[in-house]
Amino acid sequence: MADIKPVVMVPDDKARVYADSSAPAREEIQGPALHTTDEMRRLATPWSVAMARANLLQSSEIPQGIILDPACGSATQLAALCTVLNRPGLGVELSGAVAPLAAINLERCAAWAKDAWGDSSRILWGDGTAAESILQTYHQNIGATPTIALLHIDPGRPQDAQQHTLEEMQPRLDHLLASWAPFLSREPALILDLSPRLSDTQRMQIEDIVSSIWGDVKKTWQWMTQGRGRIDRLSLWIGPAADSQPNRLMRLSKTGEVSLLTGVQEVSVREEHSVEVGQHLTIVDPSLVSSGLAESWRQIAVKDGFSSWINLTGRRPTFISAEPISDDRMVIDFVQITGCVVSTASDVSFETLGKLAVSANAAGLSSLKLRYQLDPDIQPKLQSAIDREMKKFDLEPNTTQGFITETGDGYVICYQS
Repeated sequence: MADIKPVVMVPDDKARVYADSSAPAREEIQGPALHTTDEMRRLATPWSVAMARANLLQSSEIPQGIILDPACGSATQLAALCTVLNRPGLGVELSGAVAPLAAINLERCAAWAKDAWGDSSRILWGDGTAAESILQTYHQNIGATPTIALLHIDPGRPQDAQQHTLEEMQPRLDHLLASWAPFLSREPALILDLSPRLSDTQRMQIEDIVSSIWGDVKKTWQWMTQGRGRIDRLSLWIGPAADSQPNRLMRLSKTGEVSLLTGVQEVSVREEHSVEVGQHLTIVDPSLVSSGLAESWRQIAVKDGFSSWINLTGRRPTFISAEPISDDRMVIDFVQITGCVVSTASDVSFETLGKLAVSANAAGLSSLKLRYQLDPDIQPKLQSAIDREMKKFDLEPNTTQGFITETGDGYVICYQS
């Protein structure tokens, strides 16, 4: 593919007619309307996410020059980077059906941002690894020879595979980075978007690829979560784009607020402890464990006193402490639920609901929610039965909420903080 001459995609009337007919523009949340097919939309980065990630570079010392994305897809992330950094963008797309849409999208975003970066921005249809040919075509088209300030790449990868090899990423990172290395600085600013399913071994392999070209350049691994108990994105930020710490966990809320937890990866250890009345129990977002930053979070959450992990697997990693956890936003944003233990139980079943409700009422709770893994067919029935039992008491509903969760040696009823 490298011998195919790249073609500049002109966002003219013909391209707009094609874009309107093949992929009508859809409004983005707090962003421009973009052209994407249903398949592209499934793979593309939402505008709100693209902007939140781009905003992380506002305090970075990114050199002057253009933003390069040699596998730009819909050009959403490229446009967000151009908007935040106010730099022209150069995108390359291998698909002849997608490249015209990317060109229209980049033009739309520049107009929406009301910035001049769109004047020298271009989308090329071609092979993203043909660095010299791409730059030559771009420079000839704009009549200037700007340098590359930042390279962003989100390679294609198998979407239906639980795991994949690095060789299955297209374009291959080793080939692409080697191709562009002669046109980048000695310590380039790079953002490599990768599959959140990558193993630790594969992450080390990617680090080796980068180090083989640029040596001991600064690197930051970033995990991003939007909640829902999962890691949505994994990326490697390099050179001026990197953080001062080697690992960063980004929590993006539905309202667009961002919390960043940074530190060094550590292995958390589960300890055998019986949970006692009066202790505080917290179920955290599993992204803390996945990113290896659970201990960094713990140091902020509990300044003094006893604390221990009693579960580190599944969707509900659980933590107990002698004192309430900090109400620092950095702490709370990674918490599913927290509260004080008011009662213990050896069993939670339809037969024991009456006894559980009495214990909850005695502790002043008006409601109880199940917060542990249950058969999906049983969970709603058991929850409804608990709700009926709690309604037998005189407390106003939803005044003092509680929850039931499972621990290593039974169950606990907690007052929800």
